[in-house]
Amino acid sequence: MRNRLQEWMDGYVTVTVHGKRFERFLNLAVREGVRIWNIRRVGTETCRCDIVISDYFRLRPLMRETGCRLHVETRGGFPFWLLRLRRRAGLAIGGILFFVGLYMLSSFVWSVEVTGTKMMSPQQVLAAAEQIGIKEGAWKVKLKEPLVLKRELENLLPQAEWVGVTIQGTKVTLQVVEKQEPVKPQPTGPRNLVAKKRAMIHTILPEAGRSQVRVNQLVEKGQVLISGIIGNETRQQAVSARGTVKGEVWYISNVSVPLAQNDFRLTGERYEEHHLLVGPYAVQVWPWKKEQTFQQFESEEKRYIPEYAGFSSPLGWKLITQSEVVPTKRELTVEEATEQAMRFAREDILHKAGTDAVIRAEKVLHSTSENGKVYVSIHFSVIEEIAVEQPILGVPQPPSNGGGQP
Repeated sequence: MRNRLQEWMDGYVTVTVHGKRFERFLNLAVREGVRIWNIRRVGTETCRCDIVISDYFRLRPLMRETGCRLHVETRGGFPFWLLRLRRRAGLAIGGILFFVGLYMLSSFVWSVEVTGTKMMSPQQVLAAAEQIGIKEGAWKVKLKEPLVLKRELENLLPQAEWVGVTIQGTKVTLQVVEKQEPVKPQPTGPRNLVAKKRAMIHTILPEAGRSQVRVNQLVEKGQVLISGIIGNETRQQAVSARGTVKGEVWYISNVSVPLAQNDFRLTGERYEEHHLLVGPYAVQVWPWKKEQTFQQFESEEKRYIPEYAGFSSPLGWKLITQSEVVPTKRELTVEEATEQAMRFAREDILHKAGTDAVIRAEKVLHSTSENGKVYVSIHFSVIEEIAVEQPILGVPQPPSNGGGQP
């Protein structure tokens, strides 16, 4: 089996063999153990092949025996590459110094970014980071492991609940999560919970106060759901009513959808740009110049940055792919337009009703198609929160405990 790497390291030449007995010459060379490959006929009395340099000089006896002549066409392999490199010593040294300098520059921290601070000052975090060696111009080799740096920063920043240290290339990112003070409930005055719209009670869970309605009861807007007045006729007290009241609310949504709609379709044509990433910079490699791309396209970007043992290479590769799209017109059927209208109506109803709302039932009341549009009227039954606060005016006073004569 051929060892291509060994052949390249030893060096090889491509030769042309001239002579009537060149086949005899090749058989003798193989019999003598000459490393020869890529044999191909190029004429009636001519062939071409590749031979290792060390075996080339063993061919003279075979040439005399067969009467063939050899002509060297090309030279390849490490020895010849090294010879060409010596002729361009300045270019080689410059290239080596460039990569050495690039490696040295990528071994330092050139940017420190703080994220997540709200109450704390970023300068306070940077000052604490500088105490443990994280600063612009710091040599990354001398920095401790990120987990160790994280613990030391948390000790220096008692206001922080958690600190994350990320070293990526020449940039260090300090992500801070501050400690949250417990939110004290704001004191509220006496209040009732009343209905904000007409509905049928679906669920009522009073936490403070007295329930005034029951499940499946129809309530009107402004009707008291949970009263903040507790007690009996002789002894009453006003509190801040709390609880959850959900009701079934009814909506009618009118939506129109055009039958002819504009859309975009991929043509399959693509344009790619290859960029060499050097730190924060990107150098376009292929094509050499920025070309005129498609009028309309979708763009996708992919980055390839080698990483090893938590360290990122300063060199990487970026691929930008642009896929051409063309506008197209699509004709919907009445059924498709109706379904689209119902989807739009659902989204609109849920947006109005709130995040916790649930559509319980829906029914198309009316659907017509005219002037290139479908008009749909839809009835929705939605379960949503219907309670709002209402202050209690004229708070009842507790009975006096004065000592009068009977």
